[in-house]
Amino acid sequence: MVHAAPRWNSIDDLSSRAAGEASLAALLALVEDSAPEVAAHMDRTAALARLFDVKVGLDGDLLELVVRTARVHDVGKLAIPPWLLDKPGPLTPSERALMEAHSVIGQKILERKPGLIALGTLVRATHERWDGNGYPDRVKGSGIPLPSRIIAVCDAFDAMTHPRAYRRPLTADRALEELRRGSGTQFDPGVVETFCGLVENRVDRCADRA
Repeated sequence: MVHAAPRWNSIDDLSSRAAGEASLAALLALVEDSAPEVAAHMDRTAALARLFDVKVGLDGDLLELVVRTARVHDVGKLAIPPWLLDKPGPLTPSERALMEAHSVIGQKILERKPGLIALGTLVRATHERWDGNGYPDRVKGSGIPLPSRIIAVCDAFDAMTHPRAYRRPLTADRALEELRRGSGTQFDPGVVETFCGLVENRVDRCADRA
């Protein structure tokens, strides 16, 4: 299905969009240069977020907002020391507090960039949990913005299926099992159900073509 291009209401809208794209490109270039593994993870997370298209109820503008937010959701890790990002063992309480600050730092970075202010609040909420035990604000359920809930699931899946300093990657099937295990506690059950179906359908199509 071909989607219509977004309509802009004024020259100001076009200008704001252009400023946002320029800010986004500059920010992503900085992350790529400073933390290439973080940049790669954000790219993969955005690609997973794009699976949520109009066929599962997202209109074009909302989908684009989800994808744009996913592309910068870990930008706050620019402020986290590389040794901490790559630490192979468990984090101390102070190290965990510093790591968990990255979502708030990301919000502050985005709110200083022309055209990206709206993404800041969404990035801040990407580590909230459905049961209210996330961070930084302990928001729960539908109080968490939908784009943030979608990104949380995509983020977790990518993190689980790629190697980290402290563990080996899981297979896609195992990662989907873990998402389902966290459904209703860590993650929005509806988002988990939809995401797992989308990934399984994509795997089945790839198998059929093999």
